[in-house]
Order: sequence, then C-alpha cells, then structure tokens
Amino acid sequence: METREKWETVRRLRYGDLLKLFRHRWGAVLPDDDAGRSDLWELLTNVSLAPAAADKKLAGIIEVWAPWMPADEAAWMMEHVKLLTIYERTPTARQLGERLRVTNAERELLKLWQFKPIDMTDEQLTELRKKRRTKQERARNRNRGARSRERYLAEVKAPKPWEVEGISRRTWYRRVARGSLPTIVTKQARNLVPPPSGFPGERDKASCKGE
Repeated sequence: METREKWETVRRLRYGDLLKLFRHRWGAVLPDDDAGRSDLWELLTNVSLAPAAADKKLAGIIEVWAPWMPADEAAWMMEHVKLLTIYERTPTARQLGERLRVTNAERELLKLWQFKPIDMTDEQLTELRKKRRTKQERARNRNRGARSRERYLAEVKAPKPWEVEGISRRTWYRRVARGSLPTIVTKQARNLVPPPSGFPGERDKASCKGE
C-alpha cells in the first residue's frame, strides 16, 4: 500500500512538472506537429496510470491540449497507451529529461525537479544539491541569529572586559555578582589629570574646610 501511494505521489509530481514545462514552451495548447504529439504522449502515459477514471482523464487531456487532433487519431492514441506495460509508462527522471530535452537552466527556472537535465551528469547534480543545501543552511542560521565565522573571530579577538578594567577575571566576576561594577571604566580613566585649582569644585572644597 505504501509503495502504491509513493508512486502515485511521484506520478502527480511529474504530471505537474509536465504541465509547467509545456505551458512555458507552448502556452495553453500543444502544436499540431511531431513535437506536439510527442509531448502529448508523455502526458497520456502519465495520466493512464491514475488510480481512478483514467479513460476519462485521457480524453480530457486530448481535448484540452490537442483540440486539433482528429477523433480517430485520439482514439488510437488512447488505446495504444493502455497496451503499454507499467514499466514502459514510468520512465526514469533521466529518460524524461532526455526525451523532453530539458536543460538545467530550464529546470532551475521552472523548478522541474522530476526531470534530470541533458546538460548535467548525476555527479554534477549531486554537487549542485550540496551547494544549494549549504547555502540554505547558512541562510537559516543567519535568520536564527547564528554567528558567522567572521563575527565569531571578531568576538574572540576583542579585549575581555576584565582586561579593559585592568583587573583579574575573578575580581571582575565578583564585582558583577555584587552589582558594584561601574558601567564603563577604562584603565586610562583611573589616571585622570587632577583639575586646576580654579575649578569650581575645588573652591567649594576649600570653603568647606575653612568653615
């Protein structure tokens, strides 16, 4: 049961890709020539494997995609496709790509993942998937706030707060725990030049001493 459902899912995905490809190439109707009949045949072999009402669906495909086809030719095609074995009606992704002459540019543009392009090998497709997966993972990590390597290295090289304070790490954490750590204090800020004697604060201190 699971295998049957799996292949039905594959069939539907392929059917969707066939529709996208033919609409992109031909519009709403296939051309009345050998290319149009070849593409129609791919649709018919796919739809003939539908689990229900296959005959009705075959007639519907011809009516929509090849309204120019004579009735006797349409009847012959429908009867002929039903004589094929299931194996003959289920080509591989590589066979479909070769029959339909799908290029990788077309595959990427239309997202035709059920077909393998004629201008790329299986090894090249595997490498392309790896690169795409890595790119997607990096994008997800950025969205989750994950640190990039550059950001990580910058943080590692940045001076530690206890180094800025000129104190030991233990002392710095002890001050944090007590809540006695100044907001911003630098080592240079603790050695400020004393204000001149005329500074208003100094005059106030002198007057207080006199009193």
